Amino acid sequence: MGGANKVIKSLGRSGWFSLIPFYAAVQGVSVYIPLAIIRLGGDVRDVSFAASAYNLALIPTTLLWGYLCDVTGLRKGLIYLASLVSFLCSTAFYFSNNVALLIIIFGVYSQTASLFAPAFNLLILETLPKKSWEKGYTLSNLYMFIGQIIGMVAGVVWTIFFSVSTYPLLSAVFSIVGLLTALTLPKPKVLLERRSILWSAQGLIHKMTHLPLIFVRRPRLTDYKSVAAMGKRALTREIPMIFAAAFLFMLSANFFFTPYTPYLKHTGLSDSQVIFLNIYIVAANAITSQFLLKRFSGKVSHSVASRALMARAIGMLLGAFFASFAVDEWSFYTTMLIYTLLGSAYATININLTSLLFKALPLGKQGGLLGVFSSLNGLASLVGAFASGYSAYYLGYTATFFIAALLVFLASILLELHYQEQ
Repeated sequence: MGGANKVIKSLGRSGWFSLIPFYAAVQGVSVYIPLAIIRLGGDVRDVSFAASAYNLALIPTTLLWGYLCDVTGLRKGLIYLASLVSFLCSTAFYFSNNVALLIIIFGVYSQTASLFAPAFNLLILETLPKKSWEKGYTLSNLYMFIGQIIGMVAGVVWTIFFSVSTYPLLSAVFSIVGLLTALTLPKPKVLLERRSILWSAQGLIHKMTHLPLIFVRRPRLTDYKSVAAMGKRALTREIPMIFAAAFLFMLSANFFFTPYTPYLKHTGLSDSQVIFLNIYIVAANAITSQFLLKRFSGKVSHSVASRALMARAIGMLLGAFFASFAVDEWSFYTTMLIYTLLGSAYATININLTSLLFKALPLGKQGGLLGVFSSLNGLASLVGAFASGYSAYYLGYTATFFIAALLVFLASILLELHYQEQ
């Protein structure tokens, strides 16, 4: 406990607490958008357009804001800007009365993630002594999860008494609180570049947990050719296989979760029930993440990642099965079962895949390879979000969830086939 207190004091208690209202606002908005689109008469395709707009805007600007972090040394300024963007967009959501405008604003809202994540990650490295980095990462993840849960608990209470259309006001309040608490963050004495995140596996895991994109530099065509060439040789095939598994994992996640809120509303659940289910999966993810991070000691296991991917596939298959007949309260309880598998498996997959990647990256080539990795993750998120809406609309929710399960199952098979050959 003493070590944790020292880590808290290093950034200031209220500085660490700035994570809570920031992620309360962010998580609240992510749950609000599909509910608001459906309330305004949109369908699952419109929800997929919103998710696509978010991912499309996020990919290039992650590179831009990260570059500004390195060139200007801005940390606190970008964190302030992230909270300000969150406040302005939340206010705009409240006054928006059509689906198209909501989608556009949600695309702009993606800048909160691309602004905040690189700045706060570097602030941890620059403020804490190296021996305290792991505690700092773990504490940051804990506050992130607390913020997400607080944002959604407040959302459940809010939607019981008020219309979901007024929920952005709550996110706006969280954003202002996040900005005020961030004012107490210290100015770092030493400035580092984002490449320093690669000094420890915990740093890379932490970055991927907050935002699954990291561009140390812009990937070039030669980087993609290098990865393709690695895939042709057994001795160098590990990195392409990890990339492929991560791509399928991300594709599957967006294919499943983008239409899942429209599915829950289609079965007759209330807004409060939908938000509560989101609390449940975040809690399952948080408990598993904290358990794994506290016991993480550099050991990685492809078999653990593969089994977790298989568990996630089973959860999605259950989603496909129950989507055939579950309605009203039945869909609420079946979703709790599904989310137990998906939420607990996510942290296991993320930590093990990221650790395998860290271990496999050759010195001197991390920047280009991570650029390829992140661009593939971004492409998977974009394609998954966009295609899932049309799949759910024309093929139905059962077929869509089955496709998602098939994708993540394929990721598990790829890992097993590759590492069994070693």
